[in-house]
Amino acid sequence: MRISSIIIILLASVLSIFSCKKSTSSVTPKTKTELLSGTISKTWKNTKAEATNPQGLKIDLVSTQPTCVTDNLLIFFPNKSYEIREGATKCNPSDPDLLLKANWSLNATETQFSIDKIIFQGRQVENVVFDIVELTETIFIGKTSLALNGVTYQFVATFEVSK
Repeated sequence: MRISSIIIILLASVLSIFSCKKSTSSVTPKTKTELLSGTISKTWKNTKAEATNPQGLKIDLVSTQPTCVTDNLLIFFPNKSYEIREGATKCNPSDPDLLLKANWSLNATETQFSIDKIIFQGRQVENVVFDIVELTETIFIGKTSLALNGVTYQFVATFEVSK
């Protein structure tokens, strides 16, 4: 009787293990558009920017700028527009809050990010394409080449979600 009880308990245990269904709900990964812009908007802050000249000299563009520039915010919207807005401090109190409004897009393979305008070293540059180095919920790193005064710089920018 004892052996038959053990066999029944083992059989019931094995059947209950195999009869459980695994959850079929799966989380759909976010698109790159959702990672960049959220569902309504997403605000980023430039935490690192480095330009390298043809001779290999690297220039840290964030640490060389005043806080009134480095605290500015980049806001992406799902309709493929973006804004650069003043952060907590302004270089000139009369400056507008909205510094730039423009458009962005991703290429078909979502490996490149294009913007129709950007401000680089105080100058507006148009039609810039960044290679996406990394894009997650909290970090966006892009690299591109930018020409300034006849010199082409390799430019890498890191943005982190602003809280």
